[in-house]
Amino acid sequence: MSYKLGALLLSVLFLLSACSDSGASDKDQEKQAVKKASVAKMTEQEVKSALKNDIDAIFNAFDKAGTENGWSTANKADFSKLRPSVLPYATETFAEQTLKDLAGKYYCECDAPFQPGTDFDVRFTYKQNKNKIEASSIDPATELNNMGTSWTFELVKEDGDWKINKWDSKSLQGDEIKLTKEEAKTILSRNGETAEFVKSYESKAAYLFNVKSSHGERQAAISSKDTSLVSDNENETEAAEQETAQKTAETASPDTVDTQSSGQTTGSTKTDYVAKLSAAEKKEKHNDYQSDYQMIEDYGYNYQMWDGLLNEIYGVLQNQLSASDMVALKGKQRQWIKDRDAAAQKRYDEEGGGSLSRVVQTEELAKQTKERCYELVNTYMK
Repeated sequence: MSYKLGALLLSVLFLLSACSDSGASDKDQEKQAVKKASVAKMTEQEVKSALKNDIDAIFNAFDKAGTENGWSTANKADFSKLRPSVLPYATETFAEQTLKDLAGKYYCECDAPFQPGTDFDVRFTYKQNKNKIEASSIDPATELNNMGTSWTFELVKEDGDWKINKWDSKSLQGDEIKLTKEEAKTILSRNGETAEFVKSYESKAAYLFNVKSSHGERQAAISSKDTSLVSDNENETEAAEQETAQKTAETASPDTVDTQSSGQTTGSTKTDYVAKLSAAEKKEKHNDYQSDYQMIEDYGYNYQMWDGLLNEIYGVLQNQLSASDMVALKGKQRQWIKDRDAAAQKRYDEEGGGSLSRVVQTEELAKQTKERCYELVNTYMK
């Protein structure tokens, strides 16, 4: 009897031991799986997607809460109502230190650039250290009157999700980032537009592109220093190139000169450009606007269109006018640019520096550039 009892006890102990080992094994496997998942290396595209998802979700939450609660400059935001909506995408530290402060400014009824760009297609870099990722990217200038920005981000993994723990921005004004031609093309080839490289302007550290879209074709010059959109009218490199070409033409054979002259003047007469100016007027954008941003966008389009046509006219005149007349025109053109920019800045200052100031500033740039196109064609072109 005691023998059977002892054997039974040994069997029970064996089974308990086996169950214990099995349980320990399962727990070890679960720990290993969690550990493995927590340090999984993210690809570049996965990091971009995680950032974009978090940023878009945070600002969607801001917009939804603002609409539901009627938050505005007069009706300040209550962050406690917004906080639960952003926590799935932001750490508590980031929410309390950064997003809470942002909520106090966000509903200002202005067009301040609060949101980081999420294209991440220019100078994107990232570094992962287990459950933390540090990333950076350049958010280029999008209009004639703003500046590119350098953004840095920190993602951390909490509860199985990558959440934003930090972001910071720095204006590129005064920097020298040495934007490449390919990066400049990427920046200008957005929103259904395609950019084709024309030439580099070394004296202005810029690239000139032809930009095509469903609205037509324009020229745009972008700075390699800070991504800002620039005007190339007073480019000294171009003037030097034209002067060299003219000297070469003067020493060439009569047959060569006639051939070049014939090629240069084809489609470049006063009559041709009067027709071009009339066609450009029909392409101007004048809509029923719902926001200052839309006005800035359309006036910016008008300005870019007239500025591209002005550059084209100026190039034709360099071929038509004598060297002495071109030197005189170049001086007048430089003075005109200064006067135009001063007039635009005056209108900006008169409006007090708000979002409407940028509207009237861009409108003035477009208006004066259009008038200058007509003036150059009617006064100088043959």
